[in-house]
Amino acid sequence: MKSVNLYWAVVWTIIMAGCEKHQVVNIEGVCQDCAEGTPVELYYFQNDSAIIVGRDTLLNGKFNFSLEENPEVAYYLSVNDTLSPVRGMFFAEKGTVNIAFDSVYHVSGTPMNDLYNGYLTETRRIEKMGEREYHRSIEGKDDPDTSVYDSLAQVYTEYKVKFQLDNIHNIVGRTVFVNEIGSVYDPHFLETYPTLPEEVKADKKVKWYYELRLDMDRKQKELDAKIGTKIKDMEFPDVNGVRRKLSSFIPKNGYLYIDLWSSGCAPCIAEFPELEKTYSQYKEQGLNILLISIDKNRDDFQAAMKKYQIKFNSLIDTTEGQRVKENFPFSGIPHGILINCNGEIVANQLHNGLLKKKLEELVNSKS
Repeated sequence: MKSVNLYWAVVWTIIMAGCEKHQVVNIEGVCQDCAEGTPVELYYFQNDSAIIVGRDTLLNGKFNFSLEENPEVAYYLSVNDTLSPVRGMFFAEKGTVNIAFDSVYHVSGTPMNDLYNGYLTETRRIEKMGEREYHRSIEGKDDPDTSVYDSLAQVYTEYKVKFQLDNIHNIVGRTVFVNEIGSVYDPHFLETYPTLPEEVKADKKVKWYYELRLDMDRKQKELDAKIGTKIKDMEFPDVNGVRRKLSSFIPKNGYLYIDLWSSGCAPCIAEFPELEKTYSQYKEQGLNILLISIDKNRDDFQAAMKKYQIKFNSLIDTTEGQRVKENFPFSGIPHGILINCNGEIVANQLHNGLLKKKLEELVNSKS
């Protein structure tokens, strides 16, 4: 009898040892408003390829998976509903992970997944506040007050950056950092980069963004160096083919705003109605506006001027901006430059919001 008990004790020890090595993660999920029988896939990414771990179908709005604990990999679930497919991320930490696809995605049940869910909840909260503020103070307003909205955008950025860096040495922080790289602008990214874990710096997206920020930093220094310098007086043809000098548009007592654009730049064209309002507000203070298209094809330029009924004076640089860059080392469009009555660059890399702030600052400084 003793030998039998000893045998089962050994077997139980082996079983328990195996369980300790291979902790099971149970995933219990629900998907509201998803069609019965909708396929659900469980997978992770390896070298940009999706590795399928398991498949299930919705039964009574529920799905289940189990897998071994893996603290170094982020896993994903896709509910492949033909009308509204949804996806969520979770972490394979031992225990039961509860997942819910309802109006938004929720994940809970283990420390790392609770941490991630807290991040999702807080970012959504700030986003909703921003949406409400946009509808309340900005949408449809001729002269919107953007101060609260801008403050919320700053809070949103600061929260995301802080969360990711505070958790950069765990799987949640590392994954969110890599997945969302560049989604918000962290002004201190280049200073922070050397302190990142090597596996984060080795990621292709992080490498790409690092190189991009280095290039942006270099170009910003070039732009900053131009502040206070006098522009070269260049000639470009207008919509009728008449060549005109930049100096002919500079007011004697005021400012010239030069907006770089092209017929294929939707964000550029979308800014023009707001730019008209800015012009109406500040033309009595001496504001003039000149557009410079960097279209290669003059027909495209002329067609866009007619199609969008653009009222501002506009010239074209058919070298696709290479000549313009001799004056303004821009990297992308839309890009705005403010010039004073002496032909000196006052501000660079502007758009509607920043232009208004700069003009308000300049007007107030004179009063």
